[in-house]
Amino acid sequence: MLAYSHLPKLAEGRKKKWSYGSLFFSLFYFVPLFFLQRPDLNTIVFMIIGYALFVALYITTLHQPMRTLPIYIMALLLLGYAISLFNPGGAIIFGFLAFIVGYYYPFKHGAGFIAFIVLSLVAIHVWGPENQGFFILASALNNVVLFAYGVMERKETLHQLKRDEQAAAIETLTSIAERERIGRDLHDVAGHALSSISLKAQLADKLLEKQRYEQAQHEVKELATLSSQLLAEIREAISGIKQRSLEQELTPLLAKLSDNGIQVTSTIDRHALQILTPIQETHIALIVKEVITNILRHSAGKQVKIAMTKHKQHVALNITDNGSSAAPVEGNGLFGIKERAGLIGASVTFSWGESTSMSLSLPTPR
Repeated sequence: MLAYSHLPKLAEGRKKKWSYGSLFFSLFYFVPLFFLQRPDLNTIVFMIIGYALFVALYITTLHQPMRTLPIYIMALLLLGYAISLFNPGGAIIFGFLAFIVGYYYPFKHGAGFIAFIVLSLVAIHVWGPENQGFFILASALNNVVLFAYGVMERKETLHQLKRDEQAAAIETLTSIAERERIGRDLHDVAGHALSSISLKAQLADKLLEKQRYEQAQHEVKELATLSSQLLAEIREAISGIKQRSLEQELTPLLAKLSDNGIQVTSTIDRHALQILTPIQETHIALIVKEVITNILRHSAGKQVKIAMTKHKQHVALNITDNGSSAAPVEGNGLFGIKERAGLIGASVTFSWGESTSMSLSLPTPR
């Protein structure tokens, strides 16, 4: 079977919560204990050991890359067969396996694999040492349902990946078109002005050779005027380059926080955004990106609060997460945040302890 190598792992993002939470339904494994008459100690110990092996192998499988995934799928399959021969509740293992196969593999390959499992479960029901048909047939139905759920989850994930790729492609094309427009504007602006400057400079040089200083001085002043005008026009053209807005940066970052089980509260004052220059907003957006990236990498907190507010004399940005930590050694990340804040005239402070926070204050123009 060939799997889609670019699919996110089932142990990542929003899928992680369901993948682990679904283990609650694996307790069906122990239902046969209530139907056995006075189960002996060896049977109970065997069932507990088998269940522990299943949980450990299932969690390990969720973290596997595509190249090693088939090995762990086969291990789960063999474990399911081995336990089902003695404990009909062990057939629940095949349901978890069906979801994994439905998610990672194309429908045609996965359906054949699930059909094989269902037929083998029926064979165990017919020729097995104990006739526990209810558990085996219920598990066969469970396999089909969970396989279908895995297929739907794969389709939804592929659709989301395609949509993200299209959005990234559109953004790239927009950036290319913007750069081409800026290039054309600069060519049009600078071409004529530089030609005029060159002619004025040559004329001033000839006037100086003829010792016509007053006329030469006039041409030099014309050069200064032309240079100033050119510089102003270049700045005006460059200011048309689209900047990275704070909202553009926040949207995917907040989604990543939510996907990792972190509750997010975001309050952004529109009036605060309106008074920021494009350069200020770009630097603040990159600062926010660095802070949230650090939270995703290092914080054990489960709540993040982001607030930007406008005050009379400054704009305040505060990012807090409830993960406790000690003050780290200042590395490139913290240094980069302070450096960016300095470029826009803002001050930034950090605090560590029972919670971690960053506070930025940007003076507003009078």
